Amino acid sequence: MLGLLRANVSAHLAYFRRSRLLLGFGLVFLVILLLFTLPQMLFVTHVTAFDVIRGTLREVELFLVVFSAALGLFLMSSHLRDRNLKMVFTKPCPPAVWLASAFLAAILISLFFQILITAVALGTCLALGLRVQMGVLFVAFDSFAMCVGMIAYLSFLATALHPVIAVVFVLFFNPSMFYQLRIEMLGFIQSGSKSLAIRILEPFFQFLYMLLPIFHVFSDETGSVYATLRVSHGQWARVFGAFGYDLALAALCYCLSLFFLQRKRLI
Repeated sequence: MLGLLRANVSAHLAYFRRSRLLLGFGLVFLVILLLFTLPQMLFVTHVTAFDVIRGTLREVELFLVVFSAALGLFLMSSHLRDRNLKMVFTKPCPPAVWLASAFLAAILISLFFQILITAVALGTCLALGLRVQMGVLFVAFDSFAMCVGMIAYLSFLATALHPVIAVVFVLFFNPSMFYQLRIEMLGFIQSGSKSLAIRILEPFFQFLYMLLPIFHVFSDETGSVYATLRVSHGQWARVFGAFGYDLALAALCYCLSLFFLQRKRLI
């Protein structure tokens, strides 16, 4: 079983490497990133070095999270669209093994880029004499946790929905939106509104807020690290808790993806 899993992971990595669409997606985001960060890097001084590194690191990590989400979405949607999974599953290769290999391949690519980004950031900090190395490691670990959650969630949505609908769902149906809607409903209730619709919508929005996943867990507690790149001892527990949350989310999304995958006619 491990040999079959390893073979499928290798096949997925080769598929990612040969994909022109994914390469083009990455290049477009890289060009956009360079347009925003290159002018700052060219005119960096010892006084502005910290602000440049902090801003650049934040932009790069955001790009990696979006790119990781695209990995999960692209892999699942492309295989389902091309209808080549029936051939894969009749080799035989159990759907559970193939799905686990898809998750692992996307996570490994994300991990590779995360290590590369972290190495460059640490090298730059050491070269400029900035004592923020632990903050860089903290941001890297926190961002990689988000990447794992995004890969799993987008893979699940691509299995259950059309990829365009999956992207729209992630953009518009997120916990922060339903949190704001619930706050508005509570404001109406506190102002004296007796509308039945508002009293029904308030717990409904609360339910959706609790149901949908949060990708940047403990963002309020870890926001100071992103701003200063300095970590206190208690904040490490938050980032490890966030990583555990995203691993649990990945396990749940794996089970849901497997359920929808087994219900499709191609198997």
